[in-house]
Order: sequence, then C-alpha cells, then structure tokens
Amino acid sequence: MPKMPLSPLHTLHSLQVVRAEGSISRAHLAEKTGHSPFLISKICDKLLAAGFVSEAGQGDSTGGRRPTLLSLKPGLGRLLGIHLGTVNVRIAMTDFRGELIEYAKAESHCNLGPEVAMQHLIDLVDQMLKKTGVSYSELDGIGIGASGVVERNTGTTLFWPKLPLWINVPVRKIFEERYKTVVEVEDTSRTQAFAEYRLGGVDSAKHFVYVAVGAGIGAALFFNGQLYSGGAGFAGEFGHMSISETGPLCSCGNRGCLETIVSAAALIRKARHGISGGLSNALMKMSLGNSANLSVEMLAQAARDGDRFSLRLLAETGTQLGRGLVGLINLLNPELIVIGGGVASAIGELILPEIERTVRERAMIQGGDKQVRIQISKLQERDWAVGATLLVVERALAKSFTEKTEPKKRAAS
Repeated sequence: MPKMPLSPLHTLHSLQVVRAEGSISRAHLAEKTGHSPFLISKICDKLLAAGFVSEAGQGDSTGGRRPTLLSLKPGLGRLLGIHLGTVNVRIAMTDFRGELIEYAKAESHCNLGPEVAMQHLIDLVDQMLKKTGVSYSELDGIGIGASGVVERNTGTTLFWPKLPLWINVPVRKIFEERYKTVVEVEDTSRTQAFAEYRLGGVDSAKHFVYVAVGAGIGAALFFNGQLYSGGAGFAGEFGHMSISETGPLCSCGNRGCLETIVSAAALIRKARHGISGGLSNALMKMSLGNSANLSVEMLAQAARDGDRFSLRLLAETGTQLGRGLVGLINLLNPELIVIGGGVASAIGELILPEIERTVRERAMIQGGDKQVRIQISKLQERDWAVGATLLVVERALAKSFTEKTEPKKRAAS
C-alpha cells in the first residue's frame, strides 16, 4: 500500500481538532479527521516534536489499555480578547488553550467618540503587553467584541445606537496597522455567546439563544451548534424589538424597544423616578440622597432587603423580558436560553422566576420534554473578554503553525 504523504494541511487540520476538543486520544483524532491511525501517529509525533501539543494524561478505557490523551501545549501562543462596551472595556490575555494570563478592566471612554476611545484602548493594550513582557511580534491575534452594530467582513462598526459618533469606524484596520497581527471584530453579544458555549453551562444544547442584558440588549442565535448571523450578518438585535408602540423613545429611533424597558439605563431611570416620588427610602439611603449614584447592584440589594418598590420594579422587568423571550421561543423553538451580561449578573436570579412564569403562560410550546430551559449565565466579566479570543484562535494558531513549520516559505514571501 502506498504511503500517504504527510502534508501540512493534514497536520494543521489535526492540530485544530485537538484545540477544539481540548484533549483527545489518537484513536478519536483519527475518527474525527478521517485519517488512518498510521497517518495520525505520524502527525502526532510531528506535533509533539514541534512543541504544539503535549500529553495530557490518560482517557477512559474501552476494553484495552487506557489511551494517552493529547492537548495543546500549556502556555502556547498569546492572544488578546477585548470586550468594548458602552461604559467599560475588559481586556484578557490568554494562550491558545484559552487559559487566562492577564486581565484588566477600565472605563471605555466610548462616549467621548471613536478617536479618543481607540487611542485609550491602544494605550490599555500596550500597558498589558508591557506588564506581561509580550512584544508586538509575539502577539498571535486580537479578538474584539464591540457593542455597536459590526460589519464583520471588514471589522467596522457601522453605527452604535447609544453613541451617534461611532459611524463607520474601521476598528479592525486600526488594530491591524498598529499590531501587525490577526484581528477579528464581532458584536459583543456573540463574543459573550462564544464564551458561554465554550466555558459556560450550554452542555449538549445544539439550538440555544444567548441574550446579553447590560447597557443595551442583544442576542446570539445558535442552530445545530453553529452561530447564525443572518443574511447581512446582523441577526440578533433583540433589544430593538418593539414591545410597546407608546413606550419610551429608543436610541435607534423606534418607540418601546425592549432595550428602553429592561436595560441598565432603563432600570436606573425608573429607580430615579421612584426616589423622586418618595417610593423607596432604601434606595435613597444607598445612593446617599443623590440618584446619580444609583446602580443596578443597589437595586438588587434593596430588593433582597425587602424594599417593596425595588421588588415591584424587578418583577415588572422580569415580566417584560419574559414577553420578549416568548417571541424568540415561538419563532425559533430553542432548547435553551442563557441570559448573561452586566444586568443579568446583578439581578438575574431575582427576575428569573417572573421570566419563567411569563414564558409558561404565554409561549405556545411548553410542557414535558418540549419546555425550553432558561438559565442565568454564571460566567464572570473576564470571561466575556476571553470569549473574544475565540474569534481569532483558529486563524492565529494556523498562522503560528505555518511560521514555525514552513520558515523557508515565510522568508521567500
């Protein structure tokens, strides 16, 4: 039988499967790639020798010897993940395995316009690189989640409903020119969803929706385990689904969008009205008599302490969010809905019972094994930034593999 040549494509494909699986035996790798056990043995030997993979203990036996598992080598590669929000920016440095190396959080300054915010973000990235001793040439890739509406093919924020100055901002181009590495830009709802899919509690669900509730509201849709982006790439603008034609004016120009009722800004606005109307002594004390100090966390604490106004406000919030979710459930029939983001972290468990009640009463398909599961994300803020690294890890690993295994080709180009 003629020997199959050991091509770089075979090796790279196998390496990417190892990365995606986390840890895998040679036999399982052969099944996943469709390559023969002989070829996989050669590929694994090459990857081990090149320092891309390492042995990671032993797997479960299926009757014979316990198989040796392979995984990406710990500490291999350097990636940056950036979660660029309306108020805050979160930056994580990881290796190719997604292991956290460094993390930082700061104000984003996005309200001051893209020129100020982009320079501020570059300064923060440079500070992290300096702190960790990573040079520009050692940076394998940058993934950026931006809260505006993003055109992923070009990495441009087309607009940002809450920030009118962010029109056609070439975020990817700015970072590519600065750092000369692989850069991808995506909507923050999707980067958070990637984190949930890889790090969170999605389990085996193939059809699930991730809803991000923070300064704004967005969603990411997964069908058969694959992200659905829509015809033009803008699927998931859940926060701009109008649920009340006479509701507050939204930054997108419509009235009564879910974002005007459930987001952090909406909750703070309602809480301030409550304080001015003398409806909550608890919130008045917590904010030291100045409603400008109010936060969603204060609202959550007041509710836990039994403040009637806060309890009523959170119940209404759960009902309104539940009504929005009913539309998604009736349309998409997901197995699972995960609610994450800053607001969800603060009040998620407090509003979940009302969300579930509303869904039970209003969704068409409920009961038995057909009932959608709704849960609050348990991920932390830093995980949102780690999720952004998943945008670039495949391309970055391929680039690193090519540079280290085909140096002559790189030099010739």
